Amino acid sequence: MAISKIDATTALTNSGLTLLNTTTVSSAVANVTFSSSLITDTYMDYRIAFRNVSSVTDSQNFYLYPSIDNGSNYNLDIEQFLEYHELKNATAFGLATSPNDESRFYIMASLSNVTSEGTNGVIELVGLRQTTTSNKGIFWNSLGGISISTGHDSGNDYWWNGGGKIITASKVNNLKLVMESGNIAQGTFSLYGVKLA
Repeated sequence: MAISKIDATTALTNSGLTLLNTTTVSSAVANVTFSSSLITDTYMDYRIAFRNVSSVTDSQNFYLYPSIDNGSNYNLDIEQFLEYHELKNATAFGLATSPNDESRFYIMASLSNVTSEGTNGVIELVGLRQTTTSNKGIFWNSLGGISISTGHDSGNDYWWNGGGKIITASKVNNLKLVMESGNIAQGTFSLYGVKLA
């Protein structure tokens, strides 16, 4: 049986993923936003992959805000749960502060501003375009250095994982990634539409 070569776009599409947008930050910006021109009824589910993201200001939380009015407001009720694990210390893990009254998801906490310690991760967003209250799910994993990191060999590289839901009967049409304070220094952010078989 012959194996034929396919390009990356075909492979992604056949896997149910379609690349909709890639935004590369090479000089500081306040946020990265995917708007209603990208988040449409064409796809019910979405994935965001981010790579080598760091903050201008040290020790910043990294947030995702959803919106139903294309960013005029980011005030939706959410619920979330967040855990952390240090890669080099089996006993350094636990539950992170993840309040449910701030309309934002904590993707990573205490992010370092050292460019070589940027975070990488994936955010899965399920059911964004449905109109059933409480059934818009989000799950994420991120991995990177935190503000107290002393380098790869000595530790403080953390894996963060979480999940939650967006509580609204309206369709979500805008997603904003932003630091707690200050700008995003660098990073690459890709939005995919997901079609399940």
